[in-house]
Amino acid sequence: MKLPVACLLALLVPVAARAAEAKIVDVKAFVFWERAGKWSEDIVGGPAMQNLARGDGAGADTASAVMFDFVFSGEKNSAPKYATATVDIAQASRTGQSVVTHKAFTNFVFGPEGVEHKALMLENATCMPLTVEVHSGKSAKAVSLDFSCRD
Repeated sequence: MKLPVACLLALLVPVAARAAEAKIVDVKAFVFWERAGKWSEDIVGGPAMQNLARGDGAGADTASAVMFDFVFSGEKNSAPKYATATVDIAQASRTGQSVVTHKAFTNFVFGPEGVEHKALMLENATCMPLTVEVHSGKSAKAVSLDFSCRD
């Protein structure tokens, strides 16, 4: 039995549309302890952090860099051609001005678990509150990190 080409295409379209999806699942953040030379545990949802650049971190250590780990899910063992994600990280200064870092991610390759991690590092970012917004397809996630430096 031969199916018309239009029927075959209709059957394939939902599969192709589904393969182009990447969903944001989690956002993790870590500060780099400069004297210890290692990354912190995930700080998302943790307490406010003050004066990290001056040494008020864990064990009186300094930290100025923040690494973000964005966790996405998609169809297992796929490399969706059109999947994209955008990240906006807003840093609020003492004067109320906002500095926004914008990053777009493409080239997703989902393994057997259907998970992919993308990373972004910000230097000199531990003295201002950070607001992170991630959008991927129909999914979105937002987190805030409460950093500050005081005299």
